[in-house]
Amino acid sequence: MTNFHKAKKSAAVLKHEILDQYASPFASKTGLWSVDHRVAFIDGYAGPGRYDDGEEGSGAMLLRKAHESASWTSPRQVELHFVEKEAEFATRLRQVAAEEGMGVECTIDDGDISKHLPRLLKSAEGIPLFTYLDPCGLIIPLDEVASIFNRPGGKGAPATEVLINLTAHLRRFGGILTSDNPVEASLKRIDEVCGGDWWREAWLKKCPTKNASEDQKAAAEAAVVEGYAKRLRDRAGSAGTWIIDVRPRADLKPLYYLIFATRHADGLVTFGEAASLGLKAWRRYHAEIAAEGTLFADGSWEDAWKQQEATLDNQWVATLGDRITAELAEGEPFSILERADDVLGDLAGVVRGTHFRKAINKVRAEGKTATDPQGVRDLWNMKIMPA
Repeated sequence: MTNFHKAKKSAAVLKHEILDQYASPFASKTGLWSVDHRVAFIDGYAGPGRYDDGEEGSGAMLLRKAHESASWTSPRQVELHFVEKEAEFATRLRQVAAEEGMGVECTIDDGDISKHLPRLLKSAEGIPLFTYLDPCGLIIPLDEVASIFNRPGGKGAPATEVLINLTAHLRRFGGILTSDNPVEASLKRIDEVCGGDWWREAWLKKCPTKNASEDQKAAAEAAVVEGYAKRLRDRAGSAGTWIIDVRPRADLKPLYYLIFATRHADGLVTFGEAASLGLKAWRRYHAEIAAEGTLFADGSWEDAWKQQEATLDNQWVATLGDRITAELAEGEPFSILERADDVLGDLAGVVRGTHFRKAINKVRAEGKTATDPQGVRDLWNMKIMPA
């Protein structure tokens, strides 16, 4: 057993905040039309439910979400399926579920998610399903991830979405490709994860020698992650994907990548909002950690953090405004979702609706658009008209 679950680390703050922000909208929106308003979540690498210091892990969080969903004016029946390989963690998870899961339909299986996945997919037949795959090591093979989208009901199945932790230890395996003594067994394991050996060429194209620079390694890693997301989209039937790189600090290289896949544009929009809020919580966490042991530990750090957030917001609104203006210059109405690459670019997963509203109002004040975003809830799909 490792010390991974002793206390929540920086990188875990981001992924758990994103999951926290996304779980409720998923249950609410997809469960509106499902049979008996049922919605299922599968947590394939569930851990002990709570960290040693009492903070929520994904298990305790999803149990809380299930209770919250059941208390809504229009309640949702959330069904939870946990799988945990480590026997000690599974025992602790059962204790958490016994204490916090009263009234929630919940299953806990020991062992590997690969063994239980076909049965769990069958149990969720006919209802919306969100699957969270957050391993400490390598993810299950792409064939198995794709099977989630090909569950009973196939492409006609209700909403089906996946959030994956794709480890950034790809560098270690990529290094094998240029090793004097490559271990083919290890390479074949990554072949399974990636759904073929295509990743080898993608890596070597960016990182051809063992003396490659950090920039080359980063480019190779990104190429493999993007290639994985593309193949998942293809296998899942035109699914859309988000990629979020998760770092211990903004100035350090990614520890891993979160890949979100959905077949519905609304899922992409909602996840984008969740990612933005998750990053905000992650920045707040780091501001608080940085203040420990300083004169700002009394809580005054939060005022400084809020000022920094306001500065970032203003910068992002200005950038979005410039990009929207550039798109309007083409003379045709468009939505942000239709021009996501051009309007969002490097701000994908960073900005959200509040920034869009301010940016559109800024462009409107400059006389470049006649579109008024006031009162519009779905700013991603709203048509922005030239003035």
